[in-house]
Amino acid sequence: MIADLTGRTALVTGGAQGVGRAIALTLAEQGADVAIGDVRPELGADLVDEIERLGRRALALELDVRSPASAQAAVQQIVSAWSKLDILVNNAGVVHAPPGPNGEEDPEEEWSYVFGINLRGVVNCCDAVMPHMAERRYGKIVNISSTAGKPGDPPPAPPSATQPANPKPPLGASTYSLSKAAVVRHTQLLSASAARINVNVNCVCPSRMITPLGLELAARGQRRAGSAANAADAANAQDVVEARRKAVIAVNRFGRELEPVDVAKMVAFLVSDDAKNITGQSINVDGGFKLI
Repeated sequence: MIADLTGRTALVTGGAQGVGRAIALTLAEQGADVAIGDVRPELGADLVDEIERLGRRALALELDVRSPASAQAAVQQIVSAWSKLDILVNNAGVVHAPPGPNGEEDPEEEWSYVFGINLRGVVNCCDAVMPHMAERRYGKIVNISSTAGKPGDPPPAPPSATQPANPKPPLGASTYSLSKAAVVRHTQLLSASAARINVNVNCVCPSRMITPLGLELAARGQRRAGSAANAADAANAQDVVEARRKAVIAVNRFGRELEPVDVAKMVAFLVSDDAKNITGQSINVDGGFKLI
């Protein structure tokens, strides 16, 4: 057992797949009842069954983290069903906005969509749980950020005749990284006031992984890379997986994959009472990729 969560209740946003799914299962394995909040709650139906087979209670809730009302409604459903909510894991996140009808990027939509989910979603859910946690003088919040939100990136490749220097980072990389940096800062600010009501607020920063979000990013990178041949290759799911695997291993000092369960185990520790004196921290789970 990583940490004893017996009798605790948790909400994991974006919990139906990828890192969120690993977190939900790991919390249940440690004894917690887990609600899975997702904009598509049907995706969490099989996860509910899996958690219940572990002997824990589970809920699949419709939750659009961009909406304060949706966040408040999800919290109220959990409190009504289970009488309390001890743990919030803000995991829901995106790397970019869906493309337009012709595959084009809309910078305004990109900024609005990515920040609406990655940052405002964290704020909305924290705001929704805080009155309940304050009343009980107990709570654990973990926000999932990213090493992309921290300094220490490798220098860009030098310009070439075919690819001249461009001082602007790609739109998706900029919005994603800045949104995740803001999550780290929000964690720090909230933790100071939350400590007065016995609520711990921490942040976990993973590096690259092979998840639905990571594969989406890899496919987009291949499409950006150029030719029609490359675009056709990107449509091959196995090619995308292998490209992502290479990228994952490349930033891991151990030369191995970072897996969602690695992140989940850190979350389980941080939401346990074993971590009662840890708050305001942003902890990298990245195979040593970034040392800040």
